Amino acid sequence: MYKGAALKRRNEKSIAIAIKQCLKGVKIERPVEMHYLWVVPDRRTDRDNIAFAKKFVQDALVNAGVLKNDGWNEVVGFFDRFQVDKSNPHIEVRIREV
Repeated sequence: MYKGAALKRRNEKSIAIAIKQCLKGVKIERPVEMHYLWVVPDRRTDRDNIAFAKKFVQDALVNAGVLKNDGWNEVVGFFDRFQVDKSNPHIEVRIREV
């Protein structure tokens, strides 16, 4: 339980830095769809375990004030795509107002 909470805090801090750089001053009031591209270094981890990190992303967006909340009324859906790139693993998130 405590390891999970520490992992969540660490990841949300990293995500918060990216949000401040990329979405400075953005506040979204309408419902959104979240489109995730997960670029991983290899195929050792199952996709559902990778995509679990969307919880960290959405919570960080709420904490940063970009989204009002990440509940049913605010996030109407999300879509995941996966790629492998050993030299450049990263996550891309596209937020589409609906």
